Amino acid sequence: MDVRRRVFPITRSLWVGPFASPERLPVLMQSGITHLLNVGDAPSVLTAQDGAFREVVWHPICDLQRIPEDDAADCLGHLHRMVCEPGASVYVHCIAGWNRSPTITWLYLIACGLSAATARSLIEGRAWDAVPGHSRLVDATILDFAQKLGLARFLPHPRPEALEPSAPAAFDAVR
Repeated sequence: MDVRRRVFPITRSLWVGPFASPERLPVLMQSGITHLLNVGDAPSVLTAQDGAFREVVWHPICDLQRIPEDDAADCLGHLHRMVCEPGASVYVHCIAGWNRSPTITWLYLIACGLSAATARSLIEGRAWDAVPGHSRLVDATILDFAQKLGLARFLPHPRPEALEPSAPAAFDAVR
């Protein structure tokens, strides 16, 4: 399988998918990725120097276990800081790109004011194998927590254009 088929643009500045590996580096660079947020259980193998990324952050999330509020706050804070940088394009990844990275991205979109249904539809419409908001990772409490965190710390968003859905041309380029 072509590794490019697994790198999915969600918004103009948010991407999700599986582990950022050396094999995936060319498509990440071609896609204009500037930041990496690894929420998988394995440490990052790519560094800022590998792809001239501005920043590479690893914040492990346990797969198929409820995300603790402290971990959610840390991940969402890192993601927000990255997305807010001028011209940033952030790749949120885990091992397979099915549960954790889509769920953290989903929580971030909710924290930025999207409804849970709209955020889910946006991600599922672009990442064909993603399960944003997986029921074993989140519950109503963590959803409420993300909304309150966003209202307190992320809104109004300094780069609202970063949250606009990715253009179809961008999506087609990596399918």
